[in-house]
Amino acid sequence: MLKWVGRAGLKLHIKLAQEIRSVIRSNGGKITMGAMERMPLMKSVVYEALRIEPPVPSQYAKAKRDFVIESHDAAFRIKEGEILFGFQPFATKDPRIFHRPEEFLPDRFVGENGEKLLKHVVWSNGPETERSTVNNKQCAGKDFVLLVSRLLLVELFLRYDSFDIEVAASPLGASVTLKSLKRASF
Repeated sequence: MLKWVGRAGLKLHIKLAQEIRSVIRSNGGKITMGAMERMPLMKSVVYEALRIEPPVPSQYAKAKRDFVIESHDAAFRIKEGEILFGFQPFATKDPRIFHRPEEFLPDRFVGENGEKLLKHVVWSNGPETERSTVNNKQCAGKDFVLLVSRLLLVELFLRYDSFDIEVAASPLGASVTLKSLKRASF
């Protein structure tokens, strides 16, 4: 989250700070789940960070039954017992679904058209619009990840107007170092 928001720069940081502080002020200074639901840009930023770089990009499973997987151009028959492998970025960066798929677009999921794209955000091994159940392999912690990601941004931008980062490679993905923080000024 810090990597993509940090790289987006000051313009996004100020917009997030304004939205977050305004909503929290109007909510009596309290951070609640209801208040966070009234922050469309902040929510979009979280979805976009999870879309562009899914935290667990690779999954595998054994087919429990025969079924057909369809792409834009073809259909593939899968037989019970076959091992499947999924690489989430193939789906989350599909240029037929996402305009400028390799770019971090903070407001991609804002508004009615943006919200329609959420069914194609599959960072949690299933569509963002669906719930985890015992009958699917969608991440049981999906809602917790969203909550913690949102809280991170809310807490960060309540205290700071902006921040600078340095990103380096790491065996677990990326190493993000905060280089500076600009205290809240408005």
